Amino acid sequence: MFFDHLISAEACLVGLVVLSLSGFGVLAWHDQRMRRLPAKDASARTRKGVAAAASQLDREASALLQMVRSYLEAGERYSVTLAQAGENLPKLASTDEIGIIVKFLLAENAKMQHEAGELKKNLEQSRLQIDNLRTHLAEAREIGMRDPLTSLSNRRRFEESLAKELADARARGTALCLVMADVDNFKKVNDLFGHRIGDEILKMFARVLVENVRSSDIVARYGGEEFAVILPSTRVDDARAMTERMRSQLESMQLAVHDSGQKIGRITASFGIAELAAGDDTDELVHRADAMLYQAKCAGRNCVAADKAAA
Repeated sequence: MFFDHLISAEACLVGLVVLSLSGFGVLAWHDQRMRRLPAKDASARTRKGVAAAASQLDREASALLQMVRSYLEAGERYSVTLAQAGENLPKLASTDEIGIIVKFLLAENAKMQHEAGELKKNLEQSRLQIDNLRTHLAEAREIGMRDPLTSLSNRRRFEESLAKELADARARGTALCLVMADVDNFKKVNDLFGHRIGDEILKMFARVLVENVRSSDIVARYGGEEFAVILPSTRVDDARAMTERMRSQLESMQLAVHDSGQKIGRITASFGIAELAAGDDTDELVHRADAMLYQAKCAGRNCVAADKAAA
């Protein structure tokens, strides 16, 4: 029974290591102290840190497994000793010979107790170390789900979140809306004022989106100047009202370059909304929202278009 528990502990440890290392992908780094780092350099630094943590976790797990196996081997040797003593005791003629065997068994038992105590201490230290490494890896994975410029969810997190929210909406029988948004004439802004100003505009637009959603909603940078907002338990009319607030707030801003005072003028965005319909999967819902965004662009930009079929 004792050895069965040790073998189970070894199997659990292997599972822990597998869980700790699961879910890795291409990671990007964003931190308040690193805002001036180019995204490429930050991403490289994050990948290097994650690789180091994963390597350390692997070494820690290997050492832990070796400790368990060593103790199992010691236990097996002790079992052999007990078996041999059991065979020899009936053959012994004197109490002195029996006393020698008993003293030997007591010494072996004390040795096993000492090794068990050392194993327990080392296992606890390794457990704490592995828990710490798992925390760092989880933090790195979370960073890898964030857009380094805006700190919003990135495309990967968006796709995972949309799949989850769609499944939840199906299970609960509730509504779900997806908003796709795009900054109007963004290339012209970049050409006129440079990419640094363009980045600041994207960050400002991200703040506008976040300020107008609920805590249950998910805002993501879909790519370039395009953003996505997942609105669980939301019908298309409510999604339109929320999106109109975003559009109006952005339109009302008068922007200028901080250093020079050069006026940028008004920045606007276009929005497309699709409500989840029967038979939609994630790709179809994104396609329909994108089609509405294209319709808003064709209508002159700075407006909201919603899926009429869903409405």
